Amino acid sequence: MTTKKSILVIPTGREITLGGKVYVLSPLNLNALANLEEEFQGGLDKVFEALNKGQASTVRSLLFCLLRDNYPELTQRRIGEMVSLKDLPVISEVLGAIIAEA
Repeated sequence: MTTKKSILVIPTGREITLGGKVYVLSPLNLNALANLEEEFQGGLDKVFEALNKGQASTVRSLLFCLLRDNYPELTQRRIGEMVSLKDLPVISEVLGAIIAEA
């Protein structure tokens, strides 16, 4: 008797600390990808392109897209207030890794 494995793997999110509080970023599931496409008006190539420019607005938008399913009360403005400039390199690295896994 053989056991079939499901081909569907439910991805899990990553934790990130913003403003002293731990948040769980949504995994790159279909909803998160759709959120990114809407925000960046294109596919993952547009997201990579924007992320490589190193703009603060891109980091804030990515965080917003990956947080809004779990924390609908958060706005882009609030997310921006929680991120200090010294945290940008680490956060950008984490976001890049998440997008690269897609």
